[in-house]
Amino acid sequence: MARWQLFLIATIAFYTTDGQAKSAASSRSIASERIGRYKSLLTEHFALPRHPYLNEVNWIKARSAIVEEFQKILHNVPNVTMEIQDFQTEISFVPNLSTDIKGQNIIVTFSGKNRGKATDEILVIGAHYDSEASPLISIDDNGSGVVAMLEVARGLADAIVKRKAILLNTIMFVAFDIQNEFSDGLGQTGGSDFFVKEKLATILDEQPKPGFLGAIVLDSVMNYNSSAGSQVLPSGFDKSFPEAFGQVQVNMYKGNYLNLVTKERLRSLQLDYVIAQEWNKTDTQGQFPLIQLEIRRTAASPALFEFLKQDHVPFWNHNNNPLPAVLLTDTSKWRGVQRMCGLEVCNSTSLLTVDRLNMLDQVVVTLDRFISISHLNDSAAIETGSGTSTYASLSATFLTVLVAYLL
Repeated sequence: MARWQLFLIATIAFYTTDGQAKSAASSRSIASERIGRYKSLLTEHFALPRHPYLNEVNWIKARSAIVEEFQKILHNVPNVTMEIQDFQTEISFVPNLSTDIKGQNIIVTFSGKNRGKATDEILVIGAHYDSEASPLISIDDNGSGVVAMLEVARGLADAIVKRKAILLNTIMFVAFDIQNEFSDGLGQTGGSDFFVKEKLATILDEQPKPGFLGAIVLDSVMNYNSSAGSQVLPSGFDKSFPEAFGQVQVNMYKGNYLNLVTKERLRSLQLDYVIAQEWNKTDTQGQFPLIQLEIRRTAASPALFEFLKQDHVPFWNHNNNPLPAVLLTDTSKWRGVQRMCGLEVCNSTSLLTVDRLNMLDQVVVTLDRFISISHLNDSAAIETGSGTSTYASLSATFLTVLVAYLL
């Protein structure tokens, strides 16, 4: 082999490896920046309880923080609006006793190229920002869901502004006020119900009628615990979700997974399938299993109704015309704070361990990829926290072919 050929191979190998290393380093630095933002937002705005009646000051401060964060994210982004949806409802904070409350949903709409056309496929990503009165669970339930939603919106804004990606279909980010669970079966409605009935229904009735891809609801998505026995299951779980029960059992009841809650009649739309597919592509080490729970009314139990209290349900119940929606959750109280900190008493911010922040990031990266597939025309490479860019891979392939040709 000639000396110039050896030199060429060495040069190509150096630049290819260097490019891939820089790409991987870039991905890691981007991930570290995201995690830094998670810690900052969760500590500053969601570490304290935000019960609308019992912790009113914290609740209002969290609302203002979400608005301010959205304003930062949306700077210089075209075709985007933010609005406040006011509503009045009742909440119960002790059994069979309710009080009037005024709530505000925060709605951010990224209008896609197909907005106003029948070809539009609207996607909703939502999370409630109020909480129970306990200071120990408010950072997960549901500070984690809100922070994930904000970060996905930030990623979309960056794709549009910095990478000049074209948004094809409309995406709505909604910070729901007054979680559905506060109704406690008394017939009151939460912010997600008002959003579906008064805002989304109006949009879906516009002419020409747009399509609705689905809603992704985030409710407690960072409570990670890899200890055996850290996951508790509600009564009847084995009856209502036999496949999932088997997976949890084999996993020795570790609380290291997230549930993807879907509805049997809506599975044909495959919203859950695509999310699961992208989840598994990014979680290459299998650190955060994704276990699907399919709601089947024929398998009713107390466990089944535990997953019919959250903000995905109003989409399913829309005017006897169910809208596709999924719930991502760590099961919240069934993987309780007592198990998060072992036998020690812990405060909210002490829950921000590396594993829990990485689980939160797994949610964000998965939804970023989902949006790239379903809503964006983006020529830039998709990067994940553990991979190299498409450009690096293409460069390696091209240089390999070139070497083969020259030799």
